[in-house]
Amino acid sequence: MKRLGIVYDEEAASFGEIQAALAKVSSPVFLLPPSEHNRRLLPLIRRGGETVVLPGEAAGDAAAVRAAALDGIVTFSEQQLARTAEFAAAVGLAFHSPETAGLLTDKLGQRERLASTGVDTVPVRTVRTVEELDAALAGPVGLPAVLKPRTGSGSRETHRISDAATGRALFREVLERGEVGEFVLEGYLRGADTAPFGDYVSVESLAVDGRVHHLAVTGKLPLAPPFRETAQFWPSQLPEAAAREVVELADRAVRALGVTTGLTHTEIKLTPSGPRVIEVNGRLGGLIQELSLRAAGLDLIRLAGLVALGEHPRPEPVRPARVYYQYTNPAPRFPSVLERIDGVDAALGEPGVTSWIPHVRPGSALPGGVMTQTLDLLCGDAPDHDGMLATLAAVLAGLRFTFTTPDGPTTLTADRLAH
Repeated sequence: MKRLGIVYDEEAASFGEIQAALAKVSSPVFLLPPSEHNRRLLPLIRRGGETVVLPGEAAGDAAAVRAAALDGIVTFSEQQLARTAEFAAAVGLAFHSPETAGLLTDKLGQRERLASTGVDTVPVRTVRTVEELDAALAGPVGLPAVLKPRTGSGSRETHRISDAATGRALFREVLERGEVGEFVLEGYLRGADTAPFGDYVSVESLAVDGRVHHLAVTGKLPLAPPFRETAQFWPSQLPEAAAREVVELADRAVRALGVTTGLTHTEIKLTPSGPRVIEVNGRLGGLIQELSLRAAGLDLIRLAGLVALGEHPRPEPVRPARVYYQYTNPAPRFPSVLERIDGVDAALGEPGVTSWIPHVRPGSALPGGVMTQTLDLLCGDAPDHDGMLATLAAVLAGLRFTFTTPDGPTTLTADRLAH
């Protein structure tokens, strides 16, 4: 079989998911850049297939990739998109071009490209100092605004700023933590009243030889403050005309960024004046592989591998007859240690609930903060959206998480964690 290089790191797909999907269509070669995640998983990955540990410097990495004699290359990790694009360009394999990978990972560059091509215009500025933040808030960006790292994912250090004084104090704290080098400040997109659903959706797409196939619109439940995802489901709650409008915007955005091959995950805000682009990601969406397999038998990782190897799949859009959902309980925003979880058996006994997978074990320290960190993954299906909401309400009222904090133990039901 053809040799497919997977530039592996944590994020949108697990090693097990990737191996299971791609071993059917290729001889996988796992290319491991230096990272703590890859260091921990190295013994497992080596047992699972051919593995190349990359040295982490440009010349050595390029030599290792050439020596692997690959027929295709792919990644499912946001932080490895740019590196994979460079590898692909160096050995003549299909992937995002280095320019496109840059636009997909640089929030400033992406906003500027979407504006210059007439797709969507949101005011944006880079901010490195409190003085630059003040100038952007007083001038081109205004209030309310969203502060976020220029690169990265998972809502790390992402904050809504509603007034200048609070924003200034918050930004000083962020800069003191020193976890991010450069930020962007962009105008906040006010959502429409979409309760009980979230005011945003995502579009899952696959580009093949420049033709973009839009496979599904993923519905969402409301974010946990400030911007932490909680739940997603197929199909979305949108009427056909609204879904079509969302897909058309995603199509224009993907094309404006130069995407011609591979998966994209485009987040769209639903506003009173119509859909707006939140961001385009040049990879599989988080947890979407599990949802797509269960809801429609659609193996997105396999499709991405086939495209990388020069095949030409022509997948059709999917809209399941039932509603298939995932719910992830967010870790608390305060530092704590998870002590116990109660109510799991009752949750699994609710109609339509098919699985519950813990992401954090009792005894684990949780740092707190605004980055998305999930405690678990609950999966299920329901006859319709109302059925999904009813089941989740029952489950979340019964699941209980006990944490130890500096002030002592505290127990929260799952429905309180998202507030």
